[in-house]
Amino acid sequence: MKIHKNRVLIVGSGNIFEKHLSVIKYLNKKFEIAGIIEKNPKKLKVLKKKFSNKVFCNLNYALNNIDFDLGCILTDSGSHAKLALKFLNRKKSVIIEKPISISLKDAEKIVNLEKKNKKCKIFVVKQNRFNIAITKLKKALMKKKLGKLFLASASVKWMRDKNYYSSASWRGTWKSDGGVLCNQAIHHIDLLQWLAGDIESVFCESLRVSAPIETEDTAVAVLKFNNGATGTIEATTASRPSNLEGSITLMGTKGTVIIGGFSANKIIHWKLINSKKSDKRLFENSENPKNFFAYPHMKFYEYVYEVIKNKKSNFLNAREAIKSLKIVTALVKSSKTGKKVYLNENLYNTSLGK
Repeated sequence: MKIHKNRVLIVGSGNIFEKHLSVIKYLNKKFEIAGIIEKNPKKLKVLKKKFSNKVFCNLNYALNNIDFDLGCILTDSGSHAKLALKFLNRKKSVIIEKPISISLKDAEKIVNLEKKNKKCKIFVVKQNRFNIAITKLKKALMKKKLGKLFLASASVKWMRDKNYYSSASWRGTWKSDGGVLCNQAIHHIDLLQWLAGDIESVFCESLRVSAPIETEDTAVAVLKFNNGATGTIEATTASRPSNLEGSITLMGTKGTVIIGGFSANKIIHWKLINSKKSDKRLFENSENPKNFFAYPHMKFYEYVYEVIKNKKSNFLNAREAIKSLKIVTALVKSSKTGKKVYLNENLYNTSLGK
């Protein structure tokens, strides 16, 4: 039986583009590129040499003339909502690189359209959920192997220098980037709430250390979870001279697990009370394959294919993606007001940077 290929219309060819391109090529029996939209003249010229007639500078033209199944948004964060709504209004499913939007109001519009258009699916790229180490931890939590959680922490200590921020005019702006919490740490914030549970309240302090940008580049927060646990977030792009870590730590009454590496992709510590010898095997093959470029993105695309093909429920939908955006919005509000912010507050009138 012939497998239907999902034809993908990609918007944007920035830093993350190569990962998506590599995975689509690898999964060539399930996906194919229907077209690529790029406004930048220099990038457009390079892309046309490589992809010929599949490259366009105008999204509206492509929407009216290209036959495709999935939109894929790889542009600056501030443009995600507008583009997603265009695809949804055309009754097309959409892949959106994180975050779903910078605005909670706009994110809610996406949720409502997804709910209205039953056949359309939103897949927000939370690829770290597919890290081998994270999937093992999630399974352990579902079996209550850590007991009752009482402390959950995320630490993102990365290096982003002047060259990074000057590589695109939108980087480091509130309007299109959203700062270290929204643009870098949101993956680990997503993991934290997905693994440890919903958050009740946050208190955050932030500052700009070294980058010549509008947003903060460093933030530290204290969290209170609905289940009674407490937690912390440390996030910075001011680590020098290099990246240090992107880690998740969970402590429960029956043990502690630390997932580290650059992006929570390696088991650093796994010790449980009365653990069986088989637990030692968790360290074996617990890191994403080093010889496979963009492994978690590959697993993400495989998941997208299975959800669409088998009409399965989707744990990367718009409603799920709003959770991490709401946490980020609360954190930024707290850092601006100097007050604790509760997640059950109406944050829909809160904009990042105000």
